[in-house]
Amino acid sequence: MGILGFLFRAIKEAVQEKSAKSNLENKLGRKVTTNELYSLGSHLDAAQPNAVQQPMRSTPREASVPFGDAKPPMKTLTKLLLVGIPLLFLVVIGVGVMAAIMPERTYNRLNPFTPKPPEGTFPAKVGSYELDHAPDYVAPSSYNPVAHFESEYVSGSENIRYTLWVYNSEAEMNADFEKRKKYVGGASDKGKVTDDSETRYAVAALSGWDNSIVFKDGIYIKQVRAYRQQPTLDFEGFLKNAPPAQAVPLDVSELSKSASNSNSTSSTGNSSVTVLQLLDDYKKDAAAADKKYKGKTITVSGTVEVSEKDKKGNWMIAFMRPGSTAPKDGMVVCSFDKSQETSVSKVKKGDAVKLQGKVSMSIVGSVIIENCSRL
Repeated sequence: MGILGFLFRAIKEAVQEKSAKSNLENKLGRKVTTNELYSLGSHLDAAQPNAVQQPMRSTPREASVPFGDAKPPMKTLTKLLLVGIPLLFLVVIGVGVMAAIMPERTYNRLNPFTPKPPEGTFPAKVGSYELDHAPDYVAPSSYNPVAHFESEYVSGSENIRYTLWVYNSEAEMNADFEKRKKYVGGASDKGKVTDDSETRYAVAALSGWDNSIVFKDGIYIKQVRAYRQQPTLDFEGFLKNAPPAQAVPLDVSELSKSASNSNSTSSTGNSSVTVLQLLDDYKKDAAAADKKYKGKTITVSGTVEVSEKDKKGNWMIAFMRPGSTAPKDGMVVCSFDKSQETSVSKVKKGDAVKLQGKVSMSIVGSVIIENCSRL
């Protein structure tokens, strides 16, 4: 029987009991208890109100099994508690399990108490760009100790990633600005730093690489990222309500290695990413990252955290998330065939290397790359 059926039945029994009790009280001319309602003697009294009561006699069979008053049915409230408490317990356990295995972003989106960005910092429209989804809250962690919000803006085929860090004071913001600049980077093989002032840091790169701008705004730090330089500058101008900065011409010969990699990517389908970008993509949306990387050969670059043999004797190199000291924050683990041991055995912790391999899977925020080779 369903829960609704159980409830209707309990209500019906309660109404019938009340009606029977009222009838018996009218016949006896007095109040009766629930036990008397189910007593044979009370009903005999009601049936013969003027008769002289005689002691009841029982046959030997009746004496051996005395007639006892029937037990009253279980009260409605008791029935509801017996069903409701276990059901509530199961619901609480189910919600707890779901919350434990749910990705942080999904949990924050469903949690009504998740902090919201300051009003006006993520408008529905910025210039010609429209907000793609409500800003995600990212709680402080060991590698990113300041809470921040991030979302994406879209205009046609252009996609802008916009991040906002919120501080309690200007002094706190100034202290963190240098760290933000380090995370942006700007190595000559993929781009170059075009501005490094007290309030702004910009890296320009060839199309397809990460063009990024970090700048101060009051007690906020804002970051704008895109795969083309001009849209990045345009969006920054819209945020500042000012004309965009001029694009910086890039010397292809200066970035020859980057250009070579870009050409290789277009002809072979091999994409080049940093450890931070790869881990961020999987943290943001693991399903979308799998579509982008899983089963494909990519080139990944970063600073080595671990370089050693695994239990099978094959060489393994692992990268930690930049700025983090905790493996749980995400790692990129690259495995090598024994034929590659000569080229990678000299790699040690702290070396900056570039590796190529096929993305196998992601496990608890970390990415596994197989059949790697050193470039």
